[in-house]
Amino acid sequence: MSKDLTKKLNGSIEDKIDLLVSSVQSMDSRLERVDNRLENVESHLKSLDARLTSLETKVDERLKDTRPMWEAVQAQLVEIKESQDQLRDEMEKGFRRLDRGFDHLAGDVMRLHGDQRGLEERIDKLEGHFNQ
Repeated sequence: MSKDLTKKLNGSIEDKIDLLVSSVQSMDSRLERVDNRLENVESHLKSLDARLTSLETKVDERLKDTRPMWEAVQAQLVEIKESQDQLRDEMEKGFRRLDRGFDHLAGDVMRLHGDQRGLEERIDKLEGHFNQ
């Protein structure tokens, strides 16, 4: 209601009552519009709630469908990791064996090289004796 309403209440009692009745009717129609809007909001909320419930149900069903697959994938990943660990251990053992083999081979090559020098020195001495 406007502030101007108090100025209009200076007339006769019937005018005052008519003014009050029209003001109450105006408030009543505005309240009805607000009530209608609230009912619309409530129906939209109910619709959203139903959609959300439906979505939650679908998600739960899909989770039930995919959970066994996910668990199988996780089990396979564990197996792969264990296989990788075993393979890494075997590779490390193989590299250590190979390293030891190279060490032995290097030692053998050095001994052969030493033997070859010794033989070359003996040949040089023999050739020196024959050439004299």
